[in-house]
Amino acid sequence: MVKLDRLDLDLDRTYTLKEFEGINEQLKTQTLEIGEEPVDLFELDASGKLIPMPQTPFCKELAVAEIVRQIGMWNIYTKQGGGVTASQGGFNFETGRGRTIRAPDVAFTPNHICCTLSEEQRWTFQGQPFTPSFVVEVENVDGGRGAKFNNLDNKFRSVYFDYHTSVQLGWLVDPQNRDIWVYKRKNNGTVGRRKQREWNDVDGGTVLPGFTLDVEDIDKITSVVCFTMSLY
Repeated sequence: MVKLDRLDLDLDRTYTLKEFEGINEQLKTQTLEIGEEPVDLFELDASGKLIPMPQTPFCKELAVAEIVRQIGMWNIYTKQGGGVTASQGGFNFETGRGRTIRAPDVAFTPNHICCTLSEEQRWTFQGQPFTPSFVVEVENVDGGRGAKFNNLDNKFRSVYFDYHTSVQLGWLVDPQNRDIWVYKRKNNGTVGRRKQREWNDVDGGTVLPGFTLDVEDIDKITSVVCFTMSLY
């Protein structure tokens, strides 16, 4: 087990998958700050270096939870039998540059993939890589301008939609600015990206058959209203 100590944790060194698992396991009961930002999760890049994932602000997590809820209900009602995960659910992506552990804010792994997984793949990151078919990132990207959008766009293109993965559809959802970007794998293996013209419901197509994301419900859950109740 890796000792988690902010003085010993070196973001410039490489870590094994076992060390990576140990660090994230300890973060469940210990606190860590990097650059005065609390961190409760790491991803792992293709070179084996840790990628800090800062804690999530309140309304962003509400939006993530709502998207997970909607997809989870669809998964049950349509008897898909797949797996719906949130931002603590990491995947061992195999890219052309090597393995990288990434945790999309929301992901759906279809039944035909879930049924093939070994116990090692189900419970650790040390088995053969596998990926979901659908991913979502939720973030304020200021209309698609600046470094934050560029970094996420590169994450979709070079990691999620790498030619080794099984990801077919992805959404970048910005509930604060009411924008959605849709990423889709083309027949030739490349990825296409389009921005929704308006903040409207978005269809899951053949990847999520029969599913439509209800953005009005995201608006409702992120528009926190406090009610004052009088006691008589």
